[in-house]
Amino acid sequence: MALFPKVGREQPSLRLPYWLVVTFLCLGVLLHLFPFYYMLVLSVTPARETLSTTPVLWPQEPTGAAWRLVFDVVTRSSTNQQARDLMPHPMSVYLINSLVMAFGTLALSLPITSLAAYANSKLQQGRGARWWFLFFIGTLMVPMAVTLIPSFLLTRNFPFPLPQPPNIPGTNTPFPVIRIWDTPWAVIIPGVFNAFNFLLFKGFFDTIPNSIIQAARVDGGSEFNIFRRIVFPMSVPVYAVAAWLQFGAVWDSYLWPLVVFQSPEKIPTSVAIANLMNRFIQAGTTTPEQAYARNEAMREIMEAGLSWNGLMVLGLLQTIPIFIMFIICREYLLRGIRLRGLK
Repeated sequence: MALFPKVGREQPSLRLPYWLVVTFLCLGVLLHLFPFYYMLVLSVTPARETLSTTPVLWPQEPTGAAWRLVFDVVTRSSTNQQARDLMPHPMSVYLINSLVMAFGTLALSLPITSLAAYANSKLQQGRGARWWFLFFIGTLMVPMAVTLIPSFLLTRNFPFPLPQPPNIPGTNTPFPVIRIWDTPWAVIIPGVFNAFNFLLFKGFFDTIPNSIIQAARVDGGSEFNIFRRIVFPMSVPVYAVAAWLQFGAVWDSYLWPLVVFQSPEKIPTSVAIANLMNRFIQAGTTTPEQAYARNEAMREIMEAGLSWNGLMVLGLLQTIPIFIMFIICREYLLRGIRLRGLK
């Protein structure tokens, strides 16, 4: 549905607002696309030129050397030992780790969060439902820094967020615990309940008329069948929005995986790319002269053609799964926008 109908756009009084809206939207699109464009520019810029303090909109001599070298590094087929040491494992290992965490979180989070929102919207009544809603939404106001240490302790001694598990009463034997630290479950379990998705689902379920639910109950439908046969088909666009947002959040997460993973072969792509970036920063790669003078390994890597241009290549590659997820959910996302607009 157009913001300004065609008939309205032809009216002189609406022409100026129409073009103002179009100009504003085009400007917003350009601002969002410019970082990706600049990453693309740096990815085809020679290694020495990427260390220049003067930004350029397009390199004088574009090259695909960084793309070729990054491909050799991530596939472990590079003959340069220093370049091979930059990434201890093939990129496919980190990619699989990220996919397992993202889809594992989605597989548990979407049904649990949506069912909790449905129960709070249609099954609970009165003051109790309101207090539960405020409690869930209140978790959005708690900074991650506050929950970081308790969450880490929880992964070490699940289900006790304590440095050491308590003893069984009357004995000196501690309670048995499950150690999910340094496993994909350390990322999946904390993301099972998403307060923002809960708010998203509940806002949609509140718009479903209660008469539809009551009619299904009169026909003898159980609450689960009502949700499965009536509510779920109506809320597919909301599921698509929640899936896309949570997939992107888990895929791009950095701080929490950095804390809970100790084994290099278990880290996701975001941490692997950040570790590679830290190596460039620690080598002092602000100018070619500093890079050459401070670190012998960095000089050999730059002579092979890999610098910040390679990091931009990895950054572009990391955005591809999120873009693919958007393409998959695109139709449902647009359908959800149209439904909200019609209401």
